Parts: sequence; structure tokens; C-alpha cells
Amino acid sequence: MFGWEFPPYQAGGLATATVGLVKGLVRIGVDVTLVVPFPVDGSPIPGLKLVGADRGRERLVVHRIPSPLEAYGGEDRYQEVFSSTGTAAEPPRAVYGHDLFAEVERFAEVAGAIAAREPHDIIDAHDWITFEAGARARARSGNPLVAHIHAIEFDRTGGDGNPRIAERERRGMVTASRVVSNSRRLRRLCVDRYGIDAEKIDVVHWGVDDETTGSLDPVWPSPFPADTPVVLFLGRLTGQKGPDIFIEMAHRVSQFSPTAHFVVAGRGDLLPGLIHRSAELGIADRVHFTGGIQGELVTRAFRMADVCVMPSRSEPFGLVALESLLNGVPCVMPKNAGVAEVVNNAFKVDCWDIDELTNKVVAILKHRALRDELRERGRAELELPRFGLEEPARLTVAAYQKTLAASG
Repeated sequence: MFGWEFPPYQAGGLATATVGLVKGLVRIGVDVTLVVPFPVDGSPIPGLKLVGADRGRERLVVHRIPSPLEAYGGEDRYQEVFSSTGTAAEPPRAVYGHDLFAEVERFAEVAGAIAAREPHDIIDAHDWITFEAGARARARSGNPLVAHIHAIEFDRTGGDGNPRIAERERRGMVTASRVVSNSRRLRRLCVDRYGIDAEKIDVVHWGVDDETTGSLDPVWPSPFPADTPVVLFLGRLTGQKGPDIFIEMAHRVSQFSPTAHFVVAGRGDLLPGLIHRSAELGIADRVHFTGGIQGELVTRAFRMADVCVMPSRSEPFGLVALESLLNGVPCVMPKNAGVAEVVNNAFKVDCWDIDELTNKVVAILKHRALRDELRERGRAELELPRFGLEEPARLTVAAYQKTLAASG
């Protein structure tokens, strides 16, 4: 399996999805060899690490290939990472190449060598940055390739985006024996924008790891006074995720709930503009920017919130919604999000309809009975097997089996 990242090196939802899939596969008895790039200084020689898996089984082999690649980064972000890796005394240098596409090419070359020596039955590559690695691995081993698609350039940019990335996405899915998409919406986009045969695409909705959540009691003293309404945004601060929509909504919510506070957890290029807009709207004292958070801090953010708002303009799936419900926090999500295809107990709105977003959030904040019902029903819904890690893993294995059967 070729992925972008794996703990402790992770930057976004794709990492969470990859971790969940690997955990699920291991739990149902599948041996996984995971190959990932991650940002480090040091030797470019691939390293081998054995990781003890759940329930005492050593089923996961991790190859970590030193690289400054990170999740969801385009050419501009790669240059930013590259230019900041050095010091005044030692100029910055790339571990492999000086640009994103050269980096992807170098990763692909190493991937082929690993495939030649590691035993495997099938190759699974996650998103465009690893599709070429998967193709090189198939060329070396002759085993079939499955392309796992989590989002396409249209989602990330709201338009055509980078044509080189779009072409790699298209070519990767055309070349693969089968494609696994995380929602029916994303499958339609792959068909409409790239001409991929719909019969070639299996839809596997993501699950969430319920072992990371126990009691719903707060895990730290809230930094806000008792009974303060708290509205949470958790995600990358990019146009795709709609944090600017959240700020506009926050302004309107504050007119109906003047004691409400708004937590914006994430990092991204929109941060300076969001801070400036909060000041313009006169709510800077009630909007709190945490920066990027992971692990226990994510749980803490959920536990202090009364409602989580996911105002994404484009959301192929949306794991934040499942994490919110798992933590007992009602969620307001876009109607066209992939997660909206499988979740029933949440408010679903058009992300551009700020009035409706405001209405739903104010209703949850003002009516405790509504908030409690959404909380209880949402948590109960996530107890269904389809929202765990094993079911997505079983469906993925079914896609693998179809691929192997077709390859003879």
C-alpha cells in the first residue's frame, strides 16, 4: 500500500482515513506493507520498521521514505516547505528533488524497488501523489493495482486546478485495475470529469475508530465560563473547507446568541484573512484560532463544543462529521458531502446558505432538548457496524478480491 503519511507524521483527514483502513485490514487478518513519504532531514535511504499491530499480531510493515511531502500540498506548499527546511548556516535542500513533481517521481522510483523485494498480492495507492508509485510497483511485480481516490483536484480548488495534477489523477484511475472511492458523490465526479467507467469504481464509505472515545465527559476544564455556547470548526483553512463561510455565520449567530464563542481549529492559507474578517465584523474577541491540532487536542476541542459546523464547499467524504457525532457533538454538514450519504442524525444544509446555517446553529444552541436528542441519536447511529473500521476494510478486501479474480 502506498500512502502519503502515517502517525506520527500526519497533516489531514487523508491520514486519518489511511490509518483507519490499515487498522481495519489488520483487525480482519490482512497483512499490510505500507510505504509512505514524510518530512524529515536525513538520509534518503528507505528504512524498514516493523510495527506491533492490534491484538498482538505483527501484520503491518511500514517503509518510511524520507521526504518533505505532506498531505494536500500543491506546488506552492511544497516550495514553502522546501524553503523553510534549512537554517542561516545551512541552506535548505530537498531530500530528493527541488519541486513537487520531481519528488513524486523519486518516490515512484523507490516504490518500484520495494515492490520487487516485498511479497504482496495486490497494490493499493492512495490519491494522485502515489498513483505513479503504484504503477511502477505493478510494472516491477506484475500484481494488480487498485487506485484509492479520496478527493480530486476539482474538490481541492473548486475548479479545474492544476492540470498536471488532474492529469495524474485521471491517468492513475485509467491505469488501475479498479478504483475505490469514499462516496457516491466522488464516484460521479470521477465519471463526469475524468471519464472513468462507473462499473470500475467501488464505493467504500469511511468509518471511525470508536476505541479512541470513551466517556463523553469533558476531558479538561473549559477555557470558557460555564454555560457558554461554543461552536466549532475543525479542518484545513482553505477555500474547499469553507472557514470563511463559518466566520460569516459566526457573525450572524452572535446576533442571536451574544455570549457564544467560536473555535476555529486548523491551519491553512486563509488564516490571515479570517482573522482580519473577524475583526471587521466586531467578533474578534469571540473567535478563537487554535492552529492545527491532532490527537488528544481534537478530542478536547469536541468536548468543549455544543455544535460542530462543517461548511465545506466540496467534501468528498468528511470524517470530521463522524468524529463529531462519536464525541457526542451535533453536526451541521453540507447536503452534498459524502458523509451525508450515510449519516441520518445531523442537520444537512447548502453550505452557501448562511441564513440556514445560522438558523440550524442557533436552534441547537437555544434548545437543549434538540441538542440532547441530536447528540444521543448521533452517537447511537455510530454504534452501527457500518461506521466502524472493520466494515470499510471488508468492503475494500471485496474490491481487492474482484481485482484479483479479474486479473486471473
